[in-house]
Amino acid sequence: MTKTTKISLAVIAAVVLALAGGYVGAGWRGGSAAASSAEAGSWMKDVQSRGELRVGVAIAPPMTVEKSGKLGGPNLIPLQHLADSLGVKLTPVSATWNNIVAGLQAGRYDAAANLDATIERAKAIQFSDPVYEYQGVFVVKAASPYRTSSAVIKSGKPVAVAQGSAPAAAVKDAGAKLLELADYTNALQALKADRAVAVFADLPTAESQAQADASVKIIVPEPGIYAAGAGYGLPNDIDARSLQLVNVAINHTRLSGELERAYAEENYLPIDRLGSLAKQ
Repeated sequence: MTKTTKISLAVIAAVVLALAGGYVGAGWRGGSAAASSAEAGSWMKDVQSRGELRVGVAIAPPMTVEKSGKLGGPNLIPLQHLADSLGVKLTPVSATWNNIVAGLQAGRYDAAANLDATIERAKAIQFSDPVYEYQGVFVVKAASPYRTSSAVIKSGKPVAVAQGSAPAAAVKDAGAKLLELADYTNALQALKADRAVAVFADLPTAESQAQADASVKIIVPEPGIYAAGAGYGLPNDIDARSLQLVNVAINHTRLSGELERAYAEENYLPIDRLGSLAKQ
């Protein structure tokens, strides 16, 4: 265990003790004092009573991945620290972008990973602070005649998207004709089979695809079509103190540089440093 990880766990553990003892303010994020005192830490206590923190995971490399049959990725690091501090195991649960919110509402898991905070979703669930921010971009064939986002959309040809994803709704609003598929792997296959003119995806997913396959490149929309902060979806009735604990785990892991180092290990690049990954 690294020194940074030990510090992260110590900070989160201190907050756990404060929450359990009732020393953290009840009014976090506008929750009523009466409700907070009656339900303080209930989500956290439920997790501890089960002995596991269940997290719904839909695949979007490199942030959420499946390797050797196991779900993981950098986006789960803050929740792993949280689980360690609560003395429970982290249990990833397979989901798709089309059902990840429904699974959270049905109680299949305690949190949903790598989820964009949108108005429609916020009507049904709560959100943590962002784990990272990103833009939506196009992935096209390297030999494609289209070099701009407007040219892709004006082509009138289908743009492949992951069904139920937030970027899909945004590019549809921008005028694109959609080809909705189960996930981004299928979307890329549709592009390569000429069933779609492009894929519209989050930047991490697009980079992962372009790094693995030199026959595709990235177009960054100008002006932008979609940008978001991806955090964790949480139950609509999560108590304020438990929500604060999740946010402490996120923000401390971000500020410590641990997430940035994890992104670098996955070859995730800032949008202004795409280099040869960008469509010329």
